[in-house]
Amino acid sequence: PAYTGPRPEPAEDGYRSHTESIRIDAPLDAFRQWVNHTELNDLLVQSGNLPSVARTEAIWGTFDPDQDRVGARRRVVLDDGHFTAEEVLVDRPEGFRYIVWGYTNYARLMIDHAIGEFNYQDEGGKTRLTWTYSFRPRSAMVRPFLSRFVNGTWADLMRKTLQVMREGGERQALVNGDRHPHQERS
Repeated sequence: PAYTGPRPEPAEDGYRSHTESIRIDAPLDAFRQWVNHTELNDLLVQSGNLPSVARTEAIWGTFDPDQDRVGARRRVVLDDGHFTAEEVLVDRPEGFRYIVWGYTNYARLMIDHAIGEFNYQDEGGKTRLTWTYSFRPRSAMVRPFLSRFVNGTWADLMRKTLQVMREGGERQALVNGDRHPHQERS
């Protein structure tokens, strides 16, 4: 799919959401610098029978973190040959919000679109990363199935992804000298 038409507009309510949070032993600026320069397919991990991200392809705008990314759109190519589209809604130092839609796999039967949001907080030289993912069901009939998916398989993917983000951010902080290797983790 070209994904050049209008994207769905975020709704006021009706989403099935899940939130996960993790503390990263790296300063906020250093973590954001690392995560913003890491490719999506290097962050998202396998969970259950969900396909992984193989690559992304720019449609318009830029995902360069040194430029304004709001409105940037890309095609997310999954390793099973299916696709979704992603567009940046908010890009600020304290948070990053995006919308995902146009599923070509079985998800299209249940999900109209999803909103993802990362919030960053400084916790005394460490970073608190909170990720909320909210799925808008196609109909009331699929809500129970979607709720089970969000609180099961998707929650597992979120936890695993945050762990990869913590490990990568902490590893980069060590390389940069922003963290001592024997500092206590929490």
